[in-house]
Amino acid sequence: MQNSIPGTQKNTPQGITWQQTVVMRNAQGQEEAFSIGPDGSVWSFIADSGDSRFDATGQRLENLGLAADFLTVGRNVAGALVVIAAKGLHTQYRTETPLEGLTLADGLRKRWSPAQSIHLPTIGGATGVRRLYTQTDFSGMRIAMIVDTEQPGVGASYVMACSQWGEAGPGPFIVLPPLGTPGAGQPGKTTATPGQPLFRVAHSA
Repeated sequence: MQNSIPGTQKNTPQGITWQQTVVMRNAQGQEEAFSIGPDGSVWSFIADSGDSRFDATGQRLENLGLAADFLTVGRNVAGALVVIAAKGLHTQYRTETPLEGLTLADGLRKRWSPAQSIHLPTIGGATGVRRLYTQTDFSGMRIAMIVDTEQPGVGASYVMACSQWGEAGPGPFIVLPPLGTPGAGQPGKTTATPGQPLFRVAHSA
């Protein structure tokens, strides 16, 4: 990928590069790269779209309009790509809409669904999403995210929130207890009483 934002004359500031690049095969069978650009947004790049209407070489580079510190790309049960981006606690996604090759020139307006927010469960002291993950198998796609927390008397910690992806987006989240060894000022690990669930379930707003 070029190291400047298309349509601008300004070069990328030194030391700022494309980050967290993920390469997937899209619904048209093309290899498509997704990356966080120097402007902090998620971009899509297809090296050879097979359609010279995009530019003389058939390459296609588009801004998906998702602000991101972290990025992941998964595939839902219908086989469509799902691009998920997190900026602080604000998490959004766009889903690929399979189209015939001749309609690809219509661009983002038709190829991707509008950006939609993922409503995170209530997590005490949450400060931001640190990592995003997806996994797809026979049951569909699952999403997991590491969320940093900071609470008085407890200090810095983090939890994992997981959800099974459905036709309408993420389902109810399962929030795992704080991970890692308790640090200074953190309470020790407690033992669950018989019949007490290890996980707690929080529904999306």
